[in-house]
Amino acid sequence: MRRCLLALLSLPLILAAQNQPLINHKRMTNLFLQLVHIDSGNENEAEICQFVAERLKELNPEELFIDDASKKIGGTGGNVFARFKGTVNGKPVMLSAHLDTVAPTKGIKVILTETEIKTDRTTILGADDKAGVALIFEAIRTLRERNLPHPPIEVVFTIREEKGLLGAKVFDKSKLKARYGIIVDGSGEPSDLIIGSPTHFRFEAIFYGKAAHAGVEPEKGINAIAMASDAIAAMNWGRIDEDTTANVGTIEGGQAMNIVPDRCKVIGEFRSHDPQKVEGLVAKWKQVCEQVALKFGSKVDLKVEKTFDAIRLSPEEPIVKAAMKAIESLGLKPKLKRMGGGTDGNVFAAHGIQCLVLPTGGENYHSTDEKLVLANFYAVGEILVRTIVELAKH
Repeated sequence: MRRCLLALLSLPLILAAQNQPLINHKRMTNLFLQLVHIDSGNENEAEICQFVAERLKELNPEELFIDDASKKIGGTGGNVFARFKGTVNGKPVMLSAHLDTVAPTKGIKVILTETEIKTDRTTILGADDKAGVALIFEAIRTLRERNLPHPPIEVVFTIREEKGLLGAKVFDKSKLKARYGIIVDGSGEPSDLIIGSPTHFRFEAIFYGKAAHAGVEPEKGINAIAMASDAIAAMNWGRIDEDTTANVGTIEGGQAMNIVPDRCKVIGEFRSHDPQKVEGLVAKWKQVCEQVALKFGSKVDLKVEKTFDAIRLSPEEPIVKAAMKAIESLGLKPKLKRMGGGTDGNVFAAHGIQCLVLPTGGENYHSTDEKLVLANFYAVGEILVRTIVELAKH
């Protein structure tokens, strides 16, 4: 206890040294470079899961395992979990990032300059989210090496995030004791704190018509594409309001220009930071599809799935206050933001863990122009460490 009190008393002096970085830039960069050379862009996370598990073992966790997520969602590998003791009592904080990337990553050729890391543009880089993984490792190492006060830590490195947060969805949440979580998987400036993301619904509507010769007897057919068009025209799409978006993503239908199409599949989504608004859109879409099917004297098969629930963090939550203080300690001004996409944090939030999303320092995700801006990467590392230290006070 005396040791913990001394650490807390010395905290203002430690964090006041803004020009003296807490984290080890070279070590964090080297780990990131190791990670990006492990191909994990095609549901093949087994190698990177084993790699991070071995690195976690070196840090002497209380508990460590790789789960059997791949048996449930396909591919290889599993979610990696580790638990570390804290220097103060209290609920653990969860740190999470995902191990998979979008493709292509095989045969990656990295270009390292004084200011950034990028590729030769034949592949993506994979900073989304291997930069997040490296940041979490460095935070844990720094906290322990510098004997900084911190609560217990639960680490969850997930698989198959890019396919729809699948790894997080099948992870056994009963393993988690955390009340707060930090998801290191955002974009933007280091001072951006993402406290909101939307509820998301995916839909698939199949309109069934009746085939006929388009030139000889079109009146005997029912045009499924026309059905789908009527339904789409009855809805608003794009930016509905400041909270809400809607999109038709793909349309498939028809066999040839001279055949009345008997089937048309429409896939799309609805998102909103206000759950009631998005549920209202879903209800309206169901009604529109049914009315169109009735009008054409045919039928529609509509499937709607909630992909994830919204994150809605109050600025008064201790996790947000801690991150704001961490940013201010670096002489920066924190900016509270909402994002239009989802992260694993949406899954964990549904299980009672208040999740804050931090950026990674990466830019141009999911493209061959992706890069990691080193100054931002290092700044987020400082913010992550200082946020955890601030949480030790609560």
